[in-house]
Amino acid sequence: MKNTPKLKFSTFNGVNLEGFSPGIEYDKDNISDEVLRDLANELCKLGDVSKFIRHRIDDFQNSISHIKITSSTEEQKYFNDFYIFDLLKKVQKYIVDDRLLIDLTININKYCKYIDDTNSEISKIDPQKTQYTNEGKKLGLSGKQLDNYVKHQLTIFEKKQQKKAEEEARLLGTAMQQLLPEIFENKRAIPNSFLRGALFGMVRKGRRALVKNEPIFTMSQYDLKFTGEYLDQNDLELWDTLIYLGKERSVTNELRITLYDLCKELRLSPNQERYKKIFERAERLKIATIKIHQENQTFLGSLINNVFIDTNGDGKLVIEYNKCLTPLFKNDYTYINSDIRHKLGDNQLARWLYSFYESHKNPIQFSISFLQKLCKSESQPKEFKRMLIDSLQKLKIVKNMDKIKWDYEITNNNFLIIYPTGKNKKQKQAELFDSF
Repeated sequence: MKNTPKLKFSTFNGVNLEGFSPGIEYDKDNISDEVLRDLANELCKLGDVSKFIRHRIDDFQNSISHIKITSSTEEQKYFNDFYIFDLLKKVQKYIVDDRLLIDLTININKYCKYIDDTNSEISKIDPQKTQYTNEGKKLGLSGKQLDNYVKHQLTIFEKKQQKKAEEEARLLGTAMQQLLPEIFENKRAIPNSFLRGALFGMVRKGRRALVKNEPIFTMSQYDLKFTGEYLDQNDLELWDTLIYLGKERSVTNELRITLYDLCKELRLSPNQERYKKIFERAERLKIATIKIHQENQTFLGSLINNVFIDTNGDGKLVIEYNKCLTPLFKNDYTYINSDIRHKLGDNQLARWLYSFYESHKNPIQFSISFLQKLCKSESQPKEFKRMLIDSLQKLKIVKNMDKIKWDYEITNNNFLIIYPTGKNKKQKQAELFDSF
């Protein structure tokens, strides 16, 4: 398909023009600065990029309602994606709101991907062709043998690309609740990549830092980067509650729930201040973009796709899930007891420690400085050690109430050891040191 899309039509205002094969070609230079400023102002007032995009699509469809389009569905979709992609790029320079800019960037990248997928199959193949040609030459191939080798490798590559596209289509066409593991009201399934690092770490009260493509400190089996406002344990609790509701209510794509009911699910007393806080958390989850690489898998996307309150409908909060995130659960998740987490109250560090250690069957010793980096605490080392001991004491009490006996020890060289009671303490310590 050409770089600049074109829509063919056969009828204009009821006049048949089929013999002329006329078309509408997208003009990338036809939008004035004044129009772009007006569009930017509209976006700022809406405060919602997805809604802005829907308005633009509706406006365009209305503008061509008097003609009969004969282009294929694929060509029409490409025209639409190209139009939105170009418009968002142009509007971007007039937006100063950081949150909208991040949301714009996410959508620009999304539409850029669609355009690249549609528009540059050759650009995908060319690097592969160069790679396979170089590989063939290193193997000592030349002439027809080299051509056959490259042709064979390209065929394999194209089949892999087709299989990948089919898997993505199958994923998006499957109901959300079918993509999730078993989840229970008091046992929330959470990917270990979310529990073993600073993705949902400790965040100081007040205005949160806004970062772009920021490396997140985590256990070595994960490579994680983050864009958005830093997230904390409250944000994680909302996210895993939404995931639980997606499973429990057999959701296909969207969850519709009142803020009152969501407060109840989070065990919070419903009031306007709580509603505001919950929506702010949901907004952070929507804006947040994460890139996680583990084993041979890379996920790049938002924690939820969209969130809005349907004021034109039944006034419910609408959450659109990101199905592409669900493979993160595969064989690498932990059940977190929501009762224990609730008993830990507002102690962010105790909640983080509980989730972190629950994700390890046999935790080795960790240095206090390493744990401080993992939970993203900005406190001074001495203060963090005091907070750590206080949090461990609270966690110990709560866990023992739950009839799960365990204890801890901090060594002289500031390493934390967690071990269950009921076993020989010294023997358990020796086992842990041997495994380090």
